[in-house]
Amino acid sequence: MDVVHLKSMINATLPELLPAQETSPTHLHQAMHYALLAPGKRLRPLLTLLAANMVTDSHTYRMACVSELVHTASLILDDLPCMDDATMRRDRPCTHVRFSESTAILASTNFLNLAYGVIANCPNVDASTKVAVSAHLCHVIGSMGLVGGQIADLQNQPVGAKSAIEQLYHQKTGCLFEFAVVTGARLRGLDAEAIDALTRFARAFGLLFQLYDDMLDHSTFAQETGKDVQQDAAKITLLSLYTPEEVRGALNNAQALAREQLRRAGHDESLLAAFVEQQFVAFDGAAQRLGV
Repeated sequence: MDVVHLKSMINATLPELLPAQETSPTHLHQAMHYALLAPGKRLRPLLTLLAANMVTDSHTYRMACVSELVHTASLILDDLPCMDDATMRRDRPCTHVRFSESTAILASTNFLNLAYGVIANCPNVDASTKVAVSAHLCHVIGSMGLVGGQIADLQNQPVGAKSAIEQLYHQKTGCLFEFAVVTGARLRGLDAEAIDALTRFARAFGLLFQLYDDMLDHSTFAQETGKDVQQDAAKITLLSLYTPEEVRGALNNAQALAREQLRRAGHDESLLAAFVEQQFVAFDGAAQRLGV
């Protein structure tokens, strides 16, 4: 089984998690289908499946899709006029543009509600794992995770330390990667040492991904991203604070840390490691285009 097949199974599972578009309230359900089923990388559910070593019964696929529900909810909110005021997402008008702001907000809220429901209703997952996954998700969504990262991003306070920027990146991006990877580890029944290593891996991978996103945002090629670019032009990022050499150093250090933690978790020769290396190629390509 390869990543292409796993992604196709994820795409087949996602609509199963939603009420039918014809189910009342139809406008809300249409907006949810529109937002969730738009073409996407599905990185987070893929990471769950790969961390679970492809233990891929139907319930594992459903649990893997929890992170995509939460990710979609966060994108809808991030794009709102009161947040990032974006107009394009995944090569299409944002949900609030296609439907309405109120519908977008309610769709996002319902995605979060669905995420907890999926966790609770997986019969082949033991109760202690469900509790651990749900508690982790509470932390990831809340003020120490996505919500805290978004409000810090909006405030755009001057930050002098690289570590503070990296913490912001973790809240905005890395924490949901962490949830995805750790959920896979829990489904596989890995021990605490392996979970700790995968947690550190996910933090490094999240930093890399956010740097990659910053580099794409600095690009003038919207078709490369499928969304608005130059959104962070006035914001403080690692790209705005540090020289190209320092950014390259951050990329190299994070890649080395990610590889080391995969080795510690016993994933250094797995499909997860191979998949991560493919992502590194994309990160490095963006850096080269920007002269980093």
